[in-house]
Amino acid sequence: MTIRAFPRSLIARLVGISLLLLLVVQAAGFAVVRASIDRNARSQIARELDTDERVWHRLLEQNADRLRQGSGLLAADFGFRSAVNSGDQGTIQSALENHGARIGAVVTALLDTQFALRAASLAESMPPQPDSLLPVIQSLAVQPQASQVAVLGGQAYMFVMVPLKAPVVIGWVLMGFPIGQPLAEEMRQLLAVDVAVLVQPQGAAMSLPVSTLTGAALAQLRDSAGAVGELETDAGTLLVRSISLDALGGQVHALLLRSVDPLVAPYRQLQFLLASITVGGLLLFAMGSGAMARRVTTPLRSLLTATGRLSEGDYSVPMEHMERADEIGDLARSFDHMRLDIARQQSKVRDLAYRDRLTGLPNRERFR
Repeated sequence: MTIRAFPRSLIARLVGISLLLLLVVQAAGFAVVRASIDRNARSQIARELDTDERVWHRLLEQNADRLRQGSGLLAADFGFRSAVNSGDQGTIQSALENHGARIGAVVTALLDTQFALRAASLAESMPPQPDSLLPVIQSLAVQPQASQVAVLGGQAYMFVMVPLKAPVVIGWVLMGFPIGQPLAEEMRQLLAVDVAVLVQPQGAAMSLPVSTLTGAALAQLRDSAGAVGELETDAGTLLVRSISLDALGGQVHALLLRSVDPLVAPYRQLQFLLASITVGGLLLFAMGSGAMARRVTTPLRSLLTATGRLSEGDYSVPMEHMERADEIGDLARSFDHMRLDIARQQSKVRDLAYRDRLTGLPNRERFR
């Protein structure tokens, strides 16, 4: 935009250019503040997600410890050990089912000293083939004190294994629990963070069996397959932290999601207030600039009128605004000096035309 694009009125040009410059400065400041707020909010959410990640791992460890304690209770049960020693398969199966149901395990199995499967109690959600547990058993046989995540039937599970002693090791007890909706809901209640679990079995498509999200947000997360750093939803922007779990039989990713909007909402209200103040300031600035411009243009108009009188030969009216002490006053006084000089010159011309130079008396032209 050039100055020629403005109206020809000097007031409009002065006010328009001033307002444009002020608006550019305010818009730049507003953009910087908005970017700073967004950056700080994302940084704070990243720190909160760090805490969420530590709590998530701690919850998994607590569940694994609880499962170890439950397995230890079963392994310490005298009746169960007696049934194992005597080979009473019915008692073994009943003990596995009852104890697994009591502590919420979906898998409860008895292994011999060579880690071969002797008996197993599987929940309805588990695949009916006990042989699917063999990779888990082989992994835990190397590190019996560790826990192991595995993908079975499109669902993620965590397994632990404890020795069965009488008093020497006569077998092993294997237990597993799902990394499912209750764990995600517990995480949400503790820290107000949304949780989703992505599972991709080997050779199969990725699924989202666990999520605290609902509606459109859940559909968007499912469509993105979790491969996003942030998720734009109708409810706002969600920052996503992906946690990869070392799993057998596929890939397992826990997604922690936090919304940016609750953090920036107070600042958005402040920005709205600042925008309102900016609009009010622009109006006041426009009024002040208009008043100042009129202090310049009004004397210019009077000088324009005076030049019109001078062009018509009227030198009797003094210039206005000569009392001002600024540049306008200097200009008015200069114009008035010019008016007086022109009037004197015109008077001399008339005298030379109608009076004799030597005598000062009217000449013949005067009497014609």
